[in-house]
Parts: sequence; C-alpha cells; structure tokens
Amino acid sequence: TLMHLFLQKLNLKEEYNFEKLEALREELIARKVILEEEKNAINLNKIMNFIKSDFARKLRECKSIEKEKAFCVKIKASEIFENATNEEILVQGIIDIYGIKENGEIILADYKTDYVEEEIELVKKYQKQLEIYKDALEKGLNKKVEEVYIYSLYLNKEIKLVLN
Repeated sequence: TLMHLFLQKLNLKEEYNFEKLEALREELIARKVILEEEKNAINLNKIMNFIKSDFARKLRECKSIEKEKAFCVKIKASEIFENATNEEILVQGIIDIYGIKENGEIILADYKTDYVEEEIELVKKYQKQLEIYKDALEKGLNKKVEEVYIYSLYLNKEIKLVLN
C-alpha cells in the first residue's frame, strides 16, 4: 500500500534522482501522508528502478497520464465466477495508471508488489482484473487500450499482457 501511495505521488514528467525521491518521502511525512515509522517500507531502490525503466519512459512520452482513477462497470457474472449466470453485476475498482498517447491510444498498467518467482504467477493471478480495467477504460473514454501491463516492483519489470 505504501509503495502504491508513493508511486501515486510521483510526477512521471519530472526527472528524479535518489535524493529527490528521499525529499519526496520526507515531504510526505511532513504532510502527514505517511508516518515516520512507515518510511522504510518504501523501497526507494525499487522506485528508482521503475523510474529508469523503458516502461516509465513510455508513460512519460504520453500526452497525458492519469493515476488512481475509480471506475464502475457492469459485466456478466459468468465472466468472473465459474458456474455463474449471465446476470449482470456491478464491478468497481481503481486503475493505478494509464497514459494517453498523442494518437489517442491508451497504455494501461497496474502496479504489483507481490513476492513472486516468475512473472507467469502475476499474469495468472491478475489477467482477469486487467481485462476488466481495459473494458472499463474503453467504455468510459471511448478509446482503444492498445497496451496493457503489470509492473512488478518485486521483479523490477513490466509484463505485457495479451488480452482479448
């Protein structure tokens, strides 16, 4: 949760070094967004790896970047639950980050902090979640989501998903 919060507070259009990240962390403490005793749970090395990644560069190149966007969408229960009916259910969530390119295409991503050995574990666990996010964005913005990623802070890498 703290890593997500810190990533939410980053301005991806800004250039960061380790000292600037430390200053941001101290600012969050001063503003009482996080507690002093929580600061060590924010691994600045992992944050720096993210900032330096090709994936973060790709987001920086977007015309606009949106973070922590709530959504609500109706889907068939059978899309989520086995043996469910085709009755519609309301699904709500919060999209970590997406960028809109100059051409209007969208790059969607979700940060994950899970301790995993292989990226396939994250794909299996979260693919359905990202499909729902993609659907919600396309319906809500009437734009095409071209790329969908999981960014694993533990593995220090982006994982591109191939969705329907």
